[in-house]
Parts: sequence; structure tokens; C-alpha cells
Amino acid sequence: MNQKPVICLGCAFWDTIFKIERIPSHGAKVLPEKAVQAASGMATAAAVTIARLGGNVELWARVGRDPTGESFLHDLSREAVRIDRIRRVEGARTAFSTILVDNEGERLVVPYTDPSLDPGPGWLPLHEVADAAAVLVDMRWPEGARALLAEARRRGIPTVLDADVSPLEVLREMIALADHVLFSEPALLSLSDRGTPSEALRDVAAGIEANVVGVTLGAAGALVWQRGDMVDSIATIPSIPIRAVDTLNAGDVWHGTYVYGLVNDWDLPRRVRMANVAAAMKCEHFGGRLGSPTLPELLERSRTSV
Repeated sequence: MNQKPVICLGCAFWDTIFKIERIPSHGAKVLPEKAVQAASGMATAAAVTIARLGGNVELWARVGRDPTGESFLHDLSREAVRIDRIRRVEGARTAFSTILVDNEGERLVVPYTDPSLDPGPGWLPLHEVADAAAVLVDMRWPEGARALLAEARRRGIPTVLDADVSPLEVLREMIALADHVLFSEPALLSLSDRGTPSEALRDVAAGIEANVVGVTLGAAGALVWQRGDMVDSIATIPSIPIRAVDTLNAGDVWHGTYVYGLVNDWDLPRRVRMANVAAAMKCEHFGGRLGSPTLPELLERSRTSV
């Protein structure tokens, strides 16, 4: 097992998650069946996933110097994620979300990020990238992502982008900086006028230099293209059948599992297949990233689901 650290950089959110019967279509008072609060965010959930699988991982992010930031750090300290690279910003509020999850596992997310949460990346300890196994960034802190991706590429460290929906000019910039560009379906389709995810993936992959370009498709699994394969060859890797309880953070668990497999020399089909299984397992549990599996759980489920 590779014990060099994976660096995850991006958003840090404090989530309040309510389990309800259905998401209302108009104003109403809704009484939840369950509620949890947890440290979350795309890079945060990916980091927790890597840690639960047994990887060495640290989170580079920003929180406010406020009670919500204290809650975020305290909650994350329960996981095996290094958190001393999280900056506490004076005079800013920690980002937070309120999330409704219905009986079908679908969710309504209302996030808020304080604009005074200093975006400057000058404090990042970029010299530490030389000792990393890989870096993973999300789209929610482009200033930090830009700096980390550039330094990792300069040092020959593998770079992975969780390419989710964002302003198109930012998305286009970020996908040009990473070795592994892994899209959500809405983000991919926002970059192409092609009709299907497969056509859009082929279209976008042709215009960037990434070694791997992929897209997650929820219950349908994932599509992935690798440079050096046959021209226009796109692999379809299915997921496993489940009853979804909560789809929140499924994509983040997928990305964390993919990076864990990358640094531990899993080949691409296995990386994607295991990421599909891990994301599906997460969806069977309420509570966002709290449902991410351990490595023994993942390996057992992948064996029994073949």
C-alpha cells in the first residue's frame, strides 16, 4: 500500500442533512424523520473516503474562525484525515449547507459560501507536493486548485480533477491542468453540444491533454477514455444494483476511491469499477459522506456483486 500522502484541496462545508418523505414543490413546513450534521464538501468527502480505505491523506481547505469552523474541524478529527493544513480565516464564516433527502435518495442542496472567505492561495505549503502520491482538487476553490495543479505537474505528481458544474470559463481552464479529468454528467454536457454523454466525452477528450477522461452517470455507472487506447475507444463500466437511500456525496466517494486505486496501482478498469461500487454502497446509507465504506467492506461487496 502506498503510504505517501494524497493531497485533497477544495471546499469545506458544514452540512445539515434532513431525511424527509418528499421534497416539497411549494412553501411548506416539513418535519424530518432523521437529521445529521457533518463536515463535508467535495474534497472533504473524497479525503474521508481515502482515509477509510486506508490511505494517507490530508485536506487543504479554508474555514472561518467561527463556531461552525470549530464543528467542522472537530468532526473531521474523528477520521484519519490530516487537518493541520486547513486555514482558519479571521472575520469569515465557514461555508455551510442545508440539504433535504427524500425517500428516493434524491436531494435538494442549498449551500452558502461567505465571499469574505479569503481565496488567496499564497499560504499553501506547495513545497510539500514533492512528497505526495497524487493530488485531487474540486471546482469550488479555483485559486487554490490552480496553484496546486501547476506545482504538481511541475514535479510530475499525478493530478486529478473532480470536474463538477461551475462557470464555463473556470471549468475549461481547470480541465486543461489535470492528468485525470473526471466529470459529473451535467458538467460534461455543459461543455459540448453533443447529444449523449459518450459523444460529449469523446468531444471533450479530443481537446485536452489529460491521460484519462471520464464521467460518472449515477446508477448507470461510468464512462472512461484513456489516452493510448484505440482511437475513440470509450469503456462503459456499470455500477451495481441497489436501493438508494441518500445520493449525497456519492460522486465525492467515487472520486476518493478512484484516487486511492490510482496511487495503489489498480488498473483503470478496476479503479472505475471499485469507485462505482463504493459510491453505490454510500447511497445505501443516510448521512452523506458518513456512508463511505472501509476497504474490507468494499472488497467484500465487489466480490459478492460480480
